[in-house]
Amino acid sequence: MKKTTIIFSIALFLSTCLSAFDETEYQSGGKISALQAAYDVNYYEIHLKIDPTTKSISGYTDIRVKPLIKNLQKLEIDLISAYEISHIWINNIECEYRRRHHKIIIHIPGAAQGLKTITARIEYSGKPPEAKNPPWDGGFNWSRDASGNPWIGVTCQGEGGKIWWPCKDHPSDEPDSVAMFFTVPKPLVVASNGVLVNISDADEGWHTYHWKTQSPINNYCVTLNVANYIERRRTYHGEKDMDIVFYVLKDAVDGADSLLEQTDNMLKFYAKHFGEFPYIKEKFGLAQSDYLGMEHQTMNSYGNNYVNTNLGYDFLLFHEMAHEWWGNYLTADDWADLWLHEGTAIYVEGLFIEETYGSEEYIKFFLQTVKPKIQNNQAIVPTRNATSSEVYTSDIYFKGAYVLHMLRYLMGKEAMDSLLYRLVQEEKRLPQNHIITDDFIKLVGEYYTKDLQWFYNHYLYSKDIPILNISEIKSDTSVTLTAFWEPKGFQMPLEIELIEEGNSRRERLPVTDQSQIFSFSNAEDIEIDPDNWLLYKTSKDGNSKTTVMWGAGAVTTMLIILLLL
Repeated sequence: MKKTTIIFSIALFLSTCLSAFDETEYQSGGKISALQAAYDVNYYEIHLKIDPTTKSISGYTDIRVKPLIKNLQKLEIDLISAYEISHIWINNIECEYRRRHHKIIIHIPGAAQGLKTITARIEYSGKPPEAKNPPWDGGFNWSRDASGNPWIGVTCQGEGGKIWWPCKDHPSDEPDSVAMFFTVPKPLVVASNGVLVNISDADEGWHTYHWKTQSPINNYCVTLNVANYIERRRTYHGEKDMDIVFYVLKDAVDGADSLLEQTDNMLKFYAKHFGEFPYIKEKFGLAQSDYLGMEHQTMNSYGNNYVNTNLGYDFLLFHEMAHEWWGNYLTADDWADLWLHEGTAIYVEGLFIEETYGSEEYIKFFLQTVKPKIQNNQAIVPTRNATSSEVYTSDIYFKGAYVLHMLRYLMGKEAMDSLLYRLVQEEKRLPQNHIITDDFIKLVGEYYTKDLQWFYNHYLYSKDIPILNISEIKSDTSVTLTAFWEPKGFQMPLEIELIEEGNSRRERLPVTDQSQIFSFSNAEDIEIDPDNWLLYKTSKDGNSKTTVMWGAGAVTTMLIILLLL
């Protein structure tokens, strides 16, 4: 792989991640409406014909719901207004409905009111939005492979599944299972979630792929990948044998087996530290995409073109795989808590580097790859009942990872590893392994019993990071530090490295919001926070000018990346 290709791929990933998610009328989440809070989705069945010639889709979706109130009279479903609806039935009774922006309000017939389950069928057709910058700007990706064959994918994390199928578009409600019937022109192949049930003939020249997942799934993770794929397979030997399947274009098959080997090794790393692959009864799937990638449950989109980091692993493969544990299995109940998906995925990449390449590389990863990308433009948990566009900034990735990195500094690696394992595996107070930031904080409290509200206030709920006021006086025989934190209440212990008679030792100083003097005899030199564990600004020697100790923006980021290659 040429060096220029590596630079371009990493630059593309960084430049898009470092910019905030664009405001869009298709944003997902927010405060759930009373009508949608009144029912729980159990099951979706999606029947769609995908026509690459007209760039259109048509078909219907069945939605089985459980009413949570007595005699539910209306059903509110999300589907963008770009589609034409031809019919809506509830329990086989055609019914009235009205449309309001990207909502469908269905009037439940009297015969269906009071039933324990209700099934709505919505028949629709139209042209889905085209993705301008997938996966960050979602929609359908209508491409062609090198031979001119259709190559289709869809991404919709920020917009939600409603941009291509009717659903309840809120992160708090996942179906127990989803069945998908995708009809495409022969000989195109459809790769999707779960297990492939069968392939059947449809109209002349068309066939239908029936996929089904038996696990709860975020609506934005329901996916399809359509191309003239071939399959490459490998068996993963875990708690039980499982297929690793890569749907790859013919002209990209060289390198596929090496990627599958990396996949197997990475799955073993995750299983070792955080529990077996959550969907081992289905598969781990990859589908080559004409965009960088996305964590579609059991069928991750992969478009990194076999590019490895300078250390020798595929960061895109590793990152999207992380979401099978943090994002797909463990799921934020509110978009406000998306940092638990993205920040953990970045942090765990550091753990993988540490185990594979050594502790110095772990420290270097956070110093050179993570820290420079932190922007502090807004709190990573800015509000409750958030929409996707309100929370999506680069800081949910990189500052979120640094939050975990600093908690490890306070708690120790063993405690942090145990916490992350339990975070995934233990039963949650919310259904379907859902979680919010408060649940995470409660679990941290079982490991670190001192009050950490000062920590969360500044690293989760504020964009402003603390200031370390520190002055240093050196003599021939000693070093004296005067130090305190701002604002009031902040009390992070500060690690230093002392050089004494040519030898070095580490010490943690109990720095608080009160000015303290620390004296060290026989000290020749001193280094503050030598491994860059902490995220802060510093004001040295009483000077009112603040020197920023963290990243200098995208230009610096790219210079670092170029130097590392």
